[in-house]
Amino acid sequence: FKPETPVIPENTQGNPLAVIITPNTSLRVDPLIFTSRIAQLKKGEVGEILEKSSEKKPVAGTIDFWYKIRLNNGITGWVYGSNINILKDSNRNNVESYLSQFWEKETKELSEALNGRWWSVNRFNDFTNHVLEIYKDGKYKSYIKGSTKKIEGDYNFDFNKNQIIFLNGTTFEGDLNYIRRGDEYTLSREDEKDEIKFKKINVNPESESEDLKLQKDDEGTDNTKKEDES
Repeated sequence: FKPETPVIPENTQGNPLAVIITPNTSLRVDPLIFTSRIAQLKKGEVGEILEKSSEKKPVAGTIDFWYKIRLNNGITGWVYGSNINILKDSNRNNVESYLSQFWEKETKELSEALNGRWWSVNRFNDFTNHVLEIYKDGKYKSYIKGSTKKIEGDYNFDFNKNQIIFLNGTTFEGDLNYIRRGDEYTLSREDEKDEIKFKKINVNPESESEDLKLQKDDEGTDNTKKEDES
């Protein structure tokens, strides 16, 4: 789950460090939202804090300082305060410990949020044939509705691309992007060849017995609907 360990700036002279906590964070020429972007920083990157703006500025509903940082490659620029976490102790062990805990927390929260049974839907939101079960422990199952043959394996996250990577393949042949809107997530993929989207229908069963119970409940619901229609 954990991304590559970022390069930690050396010779910080005791300056605090900034850890990027949002994906695709802009490093700008000046402490203003409309100034030119020097680089796009990845979540988990680390920079040395050189300077802080004289006052807080509003950006996208938040009010915070701008911070001038220097990356390990020597590039300097300004990042907005809500996009970073400041580490006053720049000791390498402290930084590595923080990053380890940071990615562990990110992974745990996202795994819990995506944990469940997902079914593919078309553009009209009608259910189609692919079923995806995502578990909190990093495991998944992918299969066609009604089929006993299941692809099982481990998944990883690419936090900077907002992707869930299925290491053993899937019935829909590819990985998925996760998108958060409020407290709800959607899983989808759209490229030149195809488009697929998944909708979460329930929390995943944690055992085979619970899986069978849910299947019976689903069948019972279908039978009730048929009786109501007749």
